[in-house]
Amino acid sequence: TIPSVIIDNFNADVASVEYICSLGHKRIGFMTGLEDSDVGKNRFAGYRHGLLLNQIDIDMDLVFRGNYSYEAGIEGADYFLGLSDRPTAIICANDSMALGAMRRLHQADVKVPEQISIIGFDDIEVASQVTPPLTTVVAPVDDIAATAFEILEDLISGKPPTSLHIALTAEL
Repeated sequence: TIPSVIIDNFNADVASVEYICSLGHKRIGFMTGLEDSDVGKNRFAGYRHGLLLNQIDIDMDLVFRGNYSYEAGIEGADYFLGLSDRPTAIICANDSMALGAMRRLHQADVKVPEQISIIGFDDIEVASQVTPPLTTVVAPVDDIAATAFEILEDLISGKPPTSLHIALTAEL
């Protein structure tokens, strides 16, 4: 009953899987966010759907339960490095985990993206400042704010909202 403006997390992660598959990857790991949040659920569902669209079976050994922290990214990288059949790409539910994973992979002398490709989500400022720069999903923060403000103006002036739930596209 309350209007909301969000990122289309599901389709953003479908697009991330599509991109990784276009590079030839078939073993694609995923670091989840918090399992009890809609954001985390939608990003994980997008990953699973992207795999299905590319005829890749879902392998739960390629899923690491994260929590959006840098430390979880390090732990997730350790987990994936410990697998006998490592992923060739890892999609992370946010940039902090992706950056933690990149650090641990670097420490293990695993080259990103030559040996393992990494994709993050949110396009935090440091994502473009690391070497190599992190491939990430850009959240349309300015569009979210502008759309939310328009809805708020309508509500203040007594106009009913045209939509209660708006999901804006995020781009890789």
